[in-house]
Amino acid sequence: MAIKSLLTVVSAVAALQGVNAALTRRVACPDGKNTATNAACCQLFAVRDDLQKNLFHGGLCTAEAHESLRLTFHDAIAISPALEAQGKFGGGGADGSIAIFSDIETAFHPNIGLDEIVALQKPFIARHNLSHADL
Repeated sequence: MAIKSLLTVVSAVAALQGVNAALTRRVACPDGKNTATNAACCQLFAVRDDLQKNLFHGGLCTAEAHESLRLTFHDAIAISPALEAQGKFGGGGADGSIAIFSDIETAFHPNIGLDEIVALQKPFIARHNLSHADL
């Protein structure tokens, strides 16, 4: 009896997910192989492919992948103690500030070593005309 009820619930959830997927409109990207829910996202598939091939060595979990994740994390949690001491918003959020102000930000103790991945990512930012926050 319990298994029958469980199967009923699982079947209902699967059906609802199928309906939701059918209602979500997708656009075909110009590359002919990807689709997205927003056409503006289509340009990011080329970025993804370039990063996988040329920075992450074909999608391997290398030091570059680790450091890219570390850079994203540190950029997202960044704070300014000086602004907070003044009672102002001290920052936070992935805004690319570590890469934009790399001479200053990578000298901050928790960010030591991020200068290498920032330097490796800069050609990708330039090649794909992205902001530092987009990458």
